[in-house]
Amino acid sequence: MEQSIDQPVLTSEPTEENETSKSVETTVSDSSSIQESTKEEEPITSEKITSSNDINNSENQNNSEINSERMLRADASQDADGFWLVDSAATLTEYLKDSQKLKFRLTNNIDLGTSGYQLKDSMIIDGANHIITYDKGASATRGFYANQANAVIEIRNTQFGNSDGSGAVGYYGFLSGGSAANMTFIFDGVDYYSTNGQMIYNINGSVIMRGQNIIDQRGTSTYSQEWAEINYVEVQSGHTSIKHSSNQTSAFIWSTSTSSANPYSGKSQIVVRENAQLDIQTNSNMTYGTLAPSYIVERNAVFNLDKVSLATGGARNQFFASSQTQPVLFDFQENTQVDFKLPLPINLYTAKGGLTIAENADVSIDVASGAIFTTAASSSFSISMNKAKRASFSGTDSGTIGLNGANGAKNLSFTSNYLQKIETFSSKTNSTPTQEIFKEASDLSVQGTNFTNIVGTPNPFSIQEISALKNSQKIVFSEFMEVPNQLGLIAADETDTSVLLNGSSVNNGSPASEVKFFLFTNEDDTSDLRKAKHIVTLNNFDDQENTALDSTYKVKVNELNPNTTYWAQMVVVNQAGESEFSGATSFTTKPQLKNITSNVTTTSAIINGELASDTGKWTDFTNGEAAAIPDQTAYYGGNYQQVKVEYSKNKDFPVDATKSQLATLSGDKNQKFSTKLKGLDGDVTYYVRVRVTGASGEEVVLAMNPLTEFQTVTEIIKVEVPIEMAFQTQNKDLGTSKEGEVSSSEYQVVNKGNTPTKLSITNLTKENTAANQLQLLDSLSGNSGQDELALQMLVDNKQEAPLFLTSELSKNPLSIGILNVNEEKSLSLKGKYFNPTKQAVFPTYKVTFKVEKNEE
Repeated sequence: MEQSIDQPVLTSEPTEENETSKSVETTVSDSSSIQESTKEEEPITSEKITSSNDINNSENQNNSEINSERMLRADASQDADGFWLVDSAATLTEYLKDSQKLKFRLTNNIDLGTSGYQLKDSMIIDGANHIITYDKGASATRGFYANQANAVIEIRNTQFGNSDGSGAVGYYGFLSGGSAANMTFIFDGVDYYSTNGQMIYNINGSVIMRGQNIIDQRGTSTYSQEWAEINYVEVQSGHTSIKHSSNQTSAFIWSTSTSSANPYSGKSQIVVRENAQLDIQTNSNMTYGTLAPSYIVERNAVFNLDKVSLATGGARNQFFASSQTQPVLFDFQENTQVDFKLPLPINLYTAKGGLTIAENADVSIDVASGAIFTTAASSSFSISMNKAKRASFSGTDSGTIGLNGANGAKNLSFTSNYLQKIETFSSKTNSTPTQEIFKEASDLSVQGTNFTNIVGTPNPFSIQEISALKNSQKIVFSEFMEVPNQLGLIAADETDTSVLLNGSSVNNGSPASEVKFFLFTNEDDTSDLRKAKHIVTLNNFDDQENTALDSTYKVKVNELNPNTTYWAQMVVVNQAGESEFSGATSFTTKPQLKNITSNVTTTSAIINGELASDTGKWTDFTNGEAAAIPDQTAYYGGNYQQVKVEYSKNKDFPVDATKSQLATLSGDKNQKFSTKLKGLDGDVTYYVRVRVTGASGEEVVLAMNPLTEFQTVTEIIKVEVPIEMAFQTQNKDLGTSKEGEVSSSEYQVVNKGNTPTKLSITNLTKENTAANQLQLLDSLSGNSGQDELALQMLVDNKQEAPLFLTSELSKNPLSIGILNVNEEKSLSLKGKYFNPTKQAVFPTYKVTFKVEKNEE
């Protein structure tokens, strides 16, 4: 319903703080009325106001013809967007008489003087960056004013007052709100300069700030008071910067309305909406009165409050002008930035409520003298930080915070997405903390300088940490999140093809999201992902100790190459990023037994075997992990240094019943081995394993599964040799180069026993007269025409190794060789008779063969 304001009648009445009271009784069309307490001023009678209005009316009447012509032109001056163009206060006066005209745009600076201009619902005044000056004095109905319930009025792109502070004079703000309830004033891109006035007056409604607003209210004269008399201020968007000082008021905002028709009844509220910024400098207390104050800063918003730069001392340096009994709320929401610089503590007294700091918020409260808060013993005010990025509290009192809750009552608590680092400083001016404390969450009870753990807190503060809090003048809670560091890596439980890697890191506020383990086969390749042979990524931490601080990890790496030295490193990734490579730790995989065989005799066994080499797999990361080429065959195995064959009649290989024999190594990487076990007992089962020294230099016992075994047998020596061997010359060779050459058939010698046997010729005797007449030579150098015979025994017809049969065999036996089991050798006779033309002779000889067990 449209309301009108009649002529106000002003009377003076003293108040408590040596401030006088102004009572504005306003009669509206529905006969409702309000009364408001105001400050002391010179009493103004209705005659003075009437006289002033008469003067203005006289001036308007004298210029009526000019104004009429101007209005005729202005009526035709309307922008395309529907705004009526205003070139003077007189034009605006005429436009306001037309209830259909609601949108006005200035084309010049205008001076409202002491005249009144009543604005209505839905009106918009666009200053188009021009200046409006006025002189309200002590009258609410001078300049712009409104008194219409639920009206919404907007003023944009306008400067009120001159930049030197003149031209914005009077109480009640540049737009005065009467007693009507729930009027909303929207100021968008409005600057205000004054040394003798206040900016905002809307006692039963609200003000919304949009865009860029600069307020410089430095009160040095009669009408210099609060910045605003209102219950609710909202910075909806943009950046509002306020510099406020007064020579007579006690508060920055004076909130008085308890009307049930006021949506903000009983409150004194500042709200900084999402992404907006509010900067305040003031020499006064933040609020005056006993209504419940709240300061709400929504997500991504900024609120800077500086009461130090303009501080004048005395009672104005407090936060609240009066003792607070109503709930007090500081609500700093996600991603906010809040900075309070205060000369004295926030004087809560008995107030309930609390300070909440939400996720990723950055908050600083600095008090020049005292603690952050002063509270009465009955106060239940509490601080709650939920995943805050940073919260800094500094003052000059020990304990810093200054809360004084009941014994055991939780009034200081915090949680964190990551690790919370709490730094305590013995002096607020120190830059180096006396203590660094790391917690993920905690609940504390604060009583002055006493800090007590709440029973049941999972990670309570230690006695030393409590002492640091108690003796601090500055406490900084910060979201501690850096890339992991202090990495450690140990290799354990190496086998021939696997290893267990145990890693650790300090995750600096954020648990690991990924841990990578790298294996290299050359120390010079470390710290280069492209040269790794294996990369194992751990991203499931169900069975790991992965926390925001000290963490451990374990992973098994398979498909390694046996007998190989590797260098292992790790990298840990958390939300802050990737750590550097850890230091390299080396380990060597164990040797691997590929096979082992035995060739058994009665009292000996030949053991042959092979150790694995270059049987593992690796992945080629030359072109990065995304282009990796897996299943490459290893080429980097180490040499085997020594192999001992151990054998025992007991498969448990007791020390006192186990013997060993050093094996001979052969092959590209000495992976093949062989040895002969001698002196074995016949008809016995033996068990065999090997003790190998590989690239690590340590001995490792290896065995096949099932365990290699062999059985000796009773020794049988049985060699079949020819009973008679005949040789002769050929008459047909006479007269040729072959005359006298001796030859025979081949005769077989066979080992029919079960053990390798050594065969040798140990004697030769002449058995007839013909044999006695012949001289046996030990070479093929004889005398032609003489009865001389060079008689050779050939083994397997090896011409290059003849054995000469002479009477000296008893002294120098000739070795036929070693016959393994079932092995046979062929024997034949060859040589030369040096008198082949003589009548035929038929010598007979007896040869003695010696057969014995081979012990070599």
